[in-house]
Amino acid sequence: MVAPPALSAPRTVRHTPLSRSVRETAQEPPAMPVDPNRESWKPGMPWEHAIEDMEYIRALGREMGGPERIDRQHAGGRYTIRERIEKMVDPGSFVEAGPMVGAAEYDHDGNLVGFTPGAYVMGLAELDGRSVAIGGDDFTISGGSPHNVRKHPRDFMQPLAMQYGIPYVQLVEGVGHSSKADEAEGHMGLPAGDMWWRAVEMLRTVPVAAGIMGSVAGAPAAFALMSHFTVMVKGQSQIFPSGPPVVRRAIGEDLDKEALGGAKMHVHESGQVDNEAESEEDAFDQIKRFLSYLPDTTAAVAPRVETGDPPDRRPEELLNIIPPNRKRGYDMRTLVSHVVDNGEFFEMRRHYAGAIITAFARIDGYSVGVLASDPMKLAGAMDGDVADKYTHFVDLCDTFNLPLLIFLDMPGFMLGSHAERKATMRRGVRALIASAEADVPKIEFNVRKSYGVAADAPTAWASPTGSTCASAGPRASGAASPSRAAWPPPTAARSRPPPTPTPTARPSRSASSASAPPSAPPTAATSSI
Repeated sequence: MVAPPALSAPRTVRHTPLSRSVRETAQEPPAMPVDPNRESWKPGMPWEHAIEDMEYIRALGREMGGPERIDRQHAGGRYTIRERIEKMVDPGSFVEAGPMVGAAEYDHDGNLVGFTPGAYVMGLAELDGRSVAIGGDDFTISGGSPHNVRKHPRDFMQPLAMQYGIPYVQLVEGVGHSSKADEAEGHMGLPAGDMWWRAVEMLRTVPVAAGIMGSVAGAPAAFALMSHFTVMVKGQSQIFPSGPPVVRRAIGEDLDKEALGGAKMHVHESGQVDNEAESEEDAFDQIKRFLSYLPDTTAAVAPRVETGDPPDRRPEELLNIIPPNRKRGYDMRTLVSHVVDNGEFFEMRRHYAGAIITAFARIDGYSVGVLASDPMKLAGAMDGDVADKYTHFVDLCDTFNLPLLIFLDMPGFMLGSHAERKATMRRGVRALIASAEADVPKIEFNVRKSYGVAADAPTAWASPTGSTCASAGPRASGAASPSRAAWPPPTAARSRPPPTPTPTARPSRSASSASAPPSAPPTAATSSI
């Protein structure tokens, strides 16, 4: 096995009795009560006693913030982080990293008198037999704040995920840096640009998924959004830079936390979070489904899955979905379901910018990204939000080498003063650029219409009712537009560097997936929208 890189190992912080006043100043959670009659290991004692001490501290760490705080977590309808990991991963597969990291207090005789675990639980596990790195905030300890124990995933689990080329899953419920800890230390925290650089490297290397499991603010909120997929629990999760008390004092706006940063705000209105879940279990399932369509790294191809759906089947139902009357709409999702394997697809951002559908599916067992116009929303027109959603999804599929399956029924850009105020054309052009930059194969079905600038997406396959119309005469007659026929030129370079490949491959299942599969995905016609 390839040796891991030199990592900053978690360390146990030792405090003298003098540090008790520091802890009180910082208003951190009290240390877990320990057995006052228990003598800690000291030099000269048998090693068996030292091993017993380590097991004892591990047991204290598993108690998290104590029974009272755990009961409070359950009373709010939320699992603890250890329960979340246990329910999400394959049974018995979780191997914790840093289980003894915490703030320990010893008396003058060197006996342990108190222990506060680090407010982050992390380790390696398996999801449906696939290795992942996983971690999450322990809200029972100072609201998930690191307090005076710097147990950060970026110091250990994130480099490990990148080194071994495995997905990274974060279950977030924390309030970020503790200002009380700054007061205790006598200075504010210094800027830490390295942690953001590492998060960006993660996005360029392995799949990153985040579950927002409760109220999240500050740096944890930013890290959660630096993911390829985010999901929050409806009625339970909120995300914002600062919560309602700070907002009220700063600008006088009086909102509760659900109105300020709940699912209605960020899944349905802002689009800041991809999906909403009905429960924590639903959130776990969505993360697993998302990861199932992606490879382990950006340098690999998603493994082919045997779906049992023959690629040469001819679904007769497609003949009855699109009405002959062009003024009538239809259900694009039903159309897509008859094309992809077994009618199954996983949709991202369904509740935001509804005129475009973005989803993952399989064709002959191969993972693909699906882009489809929804004629029931804005008649399928592209406004600014639709353009942003389109751009994000094309970039995501290009990053993870997923071919694109496009079902186009678009009357062009949205019109009117509202669209102009939202810079629709500029955001739409960014969508065109994203498609031009994408190197993955694309197959496009012109389902019904593609007017205006949307007609610059060359049609690969047209339905009997499909039509195209553009300002250029040759395009309207079905010929290639001279201005676009040679774009992009064969030697054109990408405007952004390709993803950095994983330095070394794991000698396991993901290592084999990092190499080319026995049979490559089918070659597809290339187009851009």
